[in-house]
Amino acid sequence: MDLTFDVDRRGEDTAIAISGEIDLQTAPALRDLVDEMLAKGRTSIVLDMTGVTFLDSSGLGALLGIRREVQSAGGTLALTDLQAPVRKILAITRMESAFDIRTATSD
Repeated sequence: MDLTFDVDRRGEDTAIAISGEIDLQTAPALRDLVDEMLAKGRTSIVLDMTGVTFLDSSGLGALLGIRREVQSAGGTLALTDLQAPVRKILAITRMESAFDIRTATSD
């Protein structure tokens, strides 16, 4: 399944709404997009995960790499509105605490 993005500025934040599956084939596109945002000086990144239906180990690795890159740029990364399958993967791998996880109302 393809991964689609919708990028929006919300004050200081760059919100990226993601739809689809983050896996071995699609994760590089997400990393490239975040790299592009960082290159433009947009270091406060919010990944809106409402439309993400699946996350595999490659996708998790991409999210961890993105977190590292954003932090290295002096920025912040938040994940919002995780669906049950994605939240389950983070729980199973004990990676929930590695991310700032929010709901849309706390953005």
